[in-house]
Amino acid sequence: MTHALTIRTDAEIVPYHADPIFAAIDRHSEAWSVFQVAPEGKASVDADAETFDALHDLLATPCATRAGMLCLIRHLRWFLDNEAPNADAYEIVGGPNAWTIAQVREADLSRCLGVERIERLPIALPSGRLIGPVIDLRPVVVSTPVRFARLLSRAGDVVAALVLVVGGCGLTGLATLF
Repeated sequence: MTHALTIRTDAEIVPYHADPIFAAIDRHSEAWSVFQVAPEGKASVDADAETFDALHDLLATPCATRAGMLCLIRHLRWFLDNEAPNADAYEIVGGPNAWTIAQVREADLSRCLGVERIERLPIALPSGRLIGPVIDLRPVVVSTPVRFARLLSRAGDVVAALVLVVGGCGLTGLATLF
């Protein structure tokens, strides 16, 4: 996605180069794609090493904007869903487990932004059949007290503006009488 100059979310438009996480996401996506089509042998080993390096760089790169956080959540969810069968391969002896770090980073950012987190527990029907979890990528609905507080805040702004306008008109009228 390096051809895109801006990233759009519901709340903001962010220039592509404003957040270093965008470049890290692109590098990891490209390395993962190259690894998927790499032929067996040395090319596959090199692509695998590049993918691991890109993943570790991705997990170590901080997000500078809210849009970057949302893009990283989406990318990590995609990655965790596609690589679930290979989760054991991400454990390095004597090093950090990149799979667990990716899960924790996704959960942490989801909680920070209020985006519903992935539930990985299957649902059991009365028949005993298991259904996989349904992932809802929409933001969590804001509760009623928070909406009321926002409405009250906006109403206070409107009342303050009216007091200033009406008060100014009144003082101007009084000043012209004398």
